[in-house]
Amino acid sequence: MFSRLAITVFASMLLISAPAVSAPITITFETFPGPDGKLGTADDVAPLDGIRLLTNEFSSMGLTFAQGSLHQRDFFDGNPLNHFISYTNPVAVLTVPVFGISIQSFSYWDATLTAYDAAGAVLAVDRLSHSAPGWFPMTGMLSISSLTEVASFSVLPDNPNYILNLDNLVLDVAEVPEPSQLLLFGLGMLVL
Repeated sequence: MFSRLAITVFASMLLISAPAVSAPITITFETFPGPDGKLGTADDVAPLDGIRLLTNEFSSMGLTFAQGSLHQRDFFDGNPLNHFISYTNPVAVLTVPVFGISIQSFSYWDATLTAYDAAGAVLAVDRLSHSAPGWFPMTGMLSISSLTEVASFSVLPDNPNYILNLDNLVLDVAEVPEPSQLLLFGLGMLVL
């Protein structure tokens, strides 16, 4: 009787202590997070027309651009109101535990997505090779995954004077357990 109760309590504590599976962070660049720090809520801020540098607009979500610019035009998907990265190729720093990155390209040139660890060592690379560089824009997806946490990433062409057009950034994040979750897990182990 006692062992059944202990197993039930233990199982309950383990279930409660398990971190929730977090959804990937998807950034379409159509809005920036407002004061609540989340995308997709009523306080989101729409970027202005034209070209603007990207910096800390997404820092509340764990993403800060060290370089990159945002452009609005119909070039990427036919929508004249679409915002996408262009003119200055992106280099970004992450403060959330990211283990995968993907981004869509509609560019005239080869593009390379590179992920780095906290020490600046390369973790993963994905290259999108254009079939006829400079002649027409080619659609493709750059994507990497890593067992080690990604601290920063870049998406660059072979020549620093070339411009890439990038949109729809997805960051695969792992949720870090809160101290209360770890305490419940420890209590479950103690009961067992």
